[in-house]
Amino acid sequence: MRWLGFIILFLFWVAVNAQQDSLVIKWTDDYTLSWNDFQGEEDVELSLAALSKIAIPYTYSSDGEVDFTVKLNTVFVKNESWYKEGKQNKILLGHEQLHFNIAEIHRRLIVKRILKTTFSSENYDTELKQLVNEIWEEDYRKMQDLYDSETNYARIFKSQMDWNKFVAKRLDELKKFKSTEVTINF
Repeated sequence: MRWLGFIILFLFWVAVNAQQDSLVIKWTDDYTLSWNDFQGEEDVELSLAALSKIAIPYTYSSDGEVDFTVKLNTVFVKNESWYKEGKQNKILLGHEQLHFNIAEIHRRLIVKRILKTTFSSENYDTELKQLVNEIWEEDYRKMQDLYDSETNYARIFKSQMDWNKFVAKRLDELKKFKSTEVTINF
């Protein structure tokens, strides 16, 4: 009877995770966004032609004494990302893909910082939250704003090409921090 309960719980967990995964796309080297991924309702009040909702959800667990493990991914949120009908084209889609790639750069920077930080067993959760917020809320936002400003939302082709090269180079430079799971010893 206990096995039946375990099987039911496992199947429920699989169903919930499958549903959640259908709402997001995890960043990978080999996946490129398509307009079909933009499933949100457009915001008619914004002058943007498209909007990508990107997040870096993370979880952590610890034994409280020896180590803790952090799991984090860069995700594209389908039902909050949208485009205006008639405005979609390859250049704009490439621009939105680069927003996703810039987010992955910052996820890797978070991993890098986690690996270089000495955490305390008493405050690791607070320290982790501060570290993630500093990189995500400050550095990431600044780079995204600079990217949109310098490319004028993909309208300045030369600048867009320069950003494409820059982002590809940064992803390569940070490839040793590609792991989505990090375990730290106190």
